[in-house]
Amino acid sequence: MNWKVPFTTLTIGPEEEEAVLRVLRRGWLTMGPEVEAFENEFAEALGSKFGIATANATDGLAMAYDAVGVGPGDEVAMPALTFVAAMNVALRRNAKPILIDITSEDDLTLSAKDLREKAGPKTRLIVPMPYGGFAPDMDGIMDVAHKLRISVIEDACHAVLGTHKGKTLGTFGDAGVFSFFGNKNMTTGEGGMVVTNDQAIAQRCRQMRNHGITKGTYARHQRKFEQYDVLVAGHNFRMCEVIAAMGREQLRKVGEANKRRGIIAERVREAVTAKCPEMRFPFTGHDRGVSSHHLLAAILPEGVERDDFMYRLCEKGIQTSIHYRPLHRFAHTSGLWEEPPHLPVLESIEERLISLPLGPGFTDEQVDLIVSATLHALRC
Repeated sequence: MNWKVPFTTLTIGPEEEEAVLRVLRRGWLTMGPEVEAFENEFAEALGSKFGIATANATDGLAMAYDAVGVGPGDEVAMPALTFVAAMNVALRRNAKPILIDITSEDDLTLSAKDLREKAGPKTRLIVPMPYGGFAPDMDGIMDVAHKLRISVIEDACHAVLGTHKGKTLGTFGDAGVFSFFGNKNMTTGEGGMVVTNDQAIAQRCRQMRNHGITKGTYARHQRKFEQYDVLVAGHNFRMCEVIAAMGREQLRKVGEANKRRGIIAERVREAVTAKCPEMRFPFTGHDRGVSSHHLLAAILPEGVERDDFMYRLCEKGIQTSIHYRPLHRFAHTSGLWEEPPHLPVLESIEERLISLPLGPGFTDEQVDLIVSATLHALRC
C-alpha cells in the first residue's frame, strides 16, 4: 500500500551508498576490517569496552544467554510486553520464561516490584527491555539482580543511545543487545550488536558466532598459511562487511534522528491530548533519562475498539502497529505455565495499546495528518 504516512522512515542516504560501494570495491565481503571498525565505534559511542557484531539481534541474545550460562531448567525473567525473541531464545535452551508485569499505565517497562515477587532461586537471568526507547527502573532491577546473584542481559533493541540517569542503556548488565532491523532507529536491514564490559563474555560471544573457530577467515586470508582449531560447537552468527559499512554511517546519524523523533512525538501528544485528554500517552513526563523515542505508544480511551481505530487511520493512509501482543497470548506458549501468569496491570490495557507512526523524516504536513486522523478516529 502507498501510505501517506508509513509507520516509520529511514535515514538511508548517499553516505550509506558510498560505504557499500567502498566495501564492494575493496573485494572482501565476509566479516573483516569493516565489522571490526563498526564494533569499536559502536562500543565507544555507548561507553562499553567491547562490541560484538552479529547477523541479527536474536543471534545476539542467543550468544549472550549462552555466555552467562542459561540452560535447561533455568528461569529467565522478562517483560510480558516485549518482542517474542527474548522468550524464544530461552525456550530453545529449555529454560522457563517468567513473565513480569508492566510498571503502570504510564510506564510500560518491566516492574521492579513484580520482579522482586517472582524472582527466586531458579532465576538465572533477567532480560529488561526499554520499551519504546524509555528506560526501565534499572536501579530497582539491578538491585534484585545483585541481591539474588542473577545475570542481566538488556534487550536494548529499542534504545540505541538512550540513557538512564546519564548512563547508556545496554551497559548496566552483563551485556546489552541491539538490533539494526529495518524499522529500528539505526538500520542496516538486518544485523545486531552485543556490548559488554566483561572480557570473558566478549570472548565467548566471538567464539559462538564463528563456529567456535580460533581464527576467522579474514585473519587467515592475511597470512600465507595458518591452521585453526575449533574450541566450542558454535554457530554462524557473523555480520558481513556491507552491513557493517552501512552501520557505521547510520551510527553517525542516529543521535540527531532520535532528537527529531522526540520533537515529533511531543507534537503529536500535545495536539491529540489537547482535544482528547482520554487518549493516554505512556511515558509523558518520564524523568529517568534520555529516550531514543523508538515508538510513539498510546492507550486508547475506554470503549474505543482498537481494530476500528486502526482501520480508520488506514483509510486515511496512515500505518499503525501494535507493540506487542503479551508473550503468554501466543499459540506456542499454550500449556507452558501451570497457571496463567499474573499480569493485572498489562491485562487492563493490552487491548487498547496502539503504536502511532513515528519517523525522523516525517514532514510537518505528515505530522499534522497523524494528529487530524487520530482525532477523527477517536471521534474527538
